[in-house]
Amino acid sequence: MLDTFLDLIETRNFNRTAERLGVRQSTVSSRIRTLEQMLGKQLFQRSKSGTSPTAAGARFQELASSLKLHWLDARRNVQSIEAFDQLIRIGLASQMYERVLESFLNRVRSTMPKLALYVEIDYADQMILDLTRGNLDLAVLYSPRHMPDLHYEQIAEERYVMVSSNRLHLSEVDRSDYIRANYSLPFAHMHKQLLPQLESTPLSVGNLGAIVFLLSRRGGTAYVTEAASEPLLAEGLVRAVAEAPIISHPIYSAVHVRHRHSHVHRRLLQTLKLVMDKG
Repeated sequence: MLDTFLDLIETRNFNRTAERLGVRQSTVSSRIRTLEQMLGKQLFQRSKSGTSPTAAGARFQELASSLKLHWLDARRNVQSIEAFDQLIRIGLASQMYERVLESFLNRVRSTMPKLALYVEIDYADQMILDLTRGNLDLAVLYSPRHMPDLHYEQIAEERYVMVSSNRLHLSEVDRSDYIRANYSLPFAHMHKQLLPQLESTPLSVGNLGAIVFLLSRRGGTAYVTEAASEPLLAEGLVRAVAEAPIISHPIYSAVHVRHRHSHVHRRLLQTLKLVMDKG
């Protein structure tokens, strides 16, 4: 019924939903009626202009998506019970997965073979929302947003360095070919404080992979993580910019308070710290 409801929210047409789900239109109507009876609220209203959700239907949409995710997770947990003892869902910030994901997975596989992992690459706000809803068990991010049900812990520190394909010294850096990184609010505040002359630039990019791509293909000057700078320096594509300040940024783990003292979560955090220290 949830699939039928969510599809009808998208199509706003009973016949179209029936075609997409491979059932009769009467079946779609019957499923929606059953759902409405269970909830005690009308979810859709029909008119000459089409089908639209009621206020109750609009509110149930977000809940239905969450319920579907929980149902899928429950099915995965039950189906994998013979192969794995537990499923843990982890979120990683988009700027850090290339640095830590492979080493982290290798260590977890060797030390916790009965643990199944689901890994999501996302941004801080979405990961925090997923933690509060129970869609993630643990997240690693740059910008914590303090909420009553979440526990944060600093587990590492990221260092950003300025590199350039055509500038040797900070005094030579020109705004015309400078790619202003916008990785997070703390990074942006520190950049503004240290380099106010490079705030107003033609190009600003918020993704590390995109900045590395642009430096490799087009050249220019930008801040990247130390880990990301190493292959660029080794290939001779860029050089470190002299006198440019290093920008340090803490990395945090986030868990729901109910998992704060979980043995599995503590072992995973210890593994992440070890991988990041060596990264």
